[in-house]
Amino acid sequence: MVGRYRKSIPRDVERALRQEAGFGCSRCGHPYLEYHHIVPYEEEAHFRVEDMIALCANCHNFVHSQGRDRQYRIKQAPKNVSDGEFRGLLQYDKRDLVFRVGGNWYENVPTILQYRDVPLIGCRLEEDQALVSVNLLNSAERLVLKVVDNEVVFRLGDFWDFECRRNIATVRSGPRNIALKLDFSKPDAIIEGKLWAGSTLLNLGSEHSNIGTIFFENNTFSNSAVGIQLG
Repeated sequence: MVGRYRKSIPRDVERALRQEAGFGCSRCGHPYLEYHHIVPYEEEAHFRVEDMIALCANCHNFVHSQGRDRQYRIKQAPKNVSDGEFRGLLQYDKRDLVFRVGGNWYENVPTILQYRDVPLIGCRLEEDQALVSVNLLNSAERLVLKVVDNEVVFRLGDFWDFECRRNIATVRSGPRNIALKLDFSKPDAIIEGKLWAGSTLLNLGSEHSNIGTIFFENNTFSNSAVGIQLG
């Protein structure tokens, strides 16, 4: 129910509701979520996954206005699960092409990382808005997640969790295993993650990058077509 809760919803309950809904709103698939009590908290103080549902802000009030039988039907047939994939648009306000990726700065570099002819991380400006694109490959060079101009797409089952919280999007392969993190909560946008370029693991941490056995940090790449070329 829309209203005040006496306690915060436990993070493991939120995650279970995201996983159940295919990481988007159960009704429309939108990635920015709220967590609704089908059995109202005012009626019974609980955080039971079976009696809650993940919804976006737009759908929350509508679903709350429906009878419980209809709410449970929406919960039982989430849009993303029916589609077999997650597809959602990241929303943030960033008006330049300055990014901190793996502890290094990239300024006006449209292709930040490239493997052979595949841009792994790229960016561009359109109507004064920064747009990010990512091709996340696994060790077998299969594309497991794609971001095209801020739209994220991946097959359900390839990731353990996907969470959009405020201006931070986090993709997790498992507990404490972040595959990709896009943090636009501050003016200095930060990109972290673990990307594969063939058999080479690119570990883009918060303070430094490891590309195979190469370690580097606090470098600035500016005004070039490609920041780092691999392969």
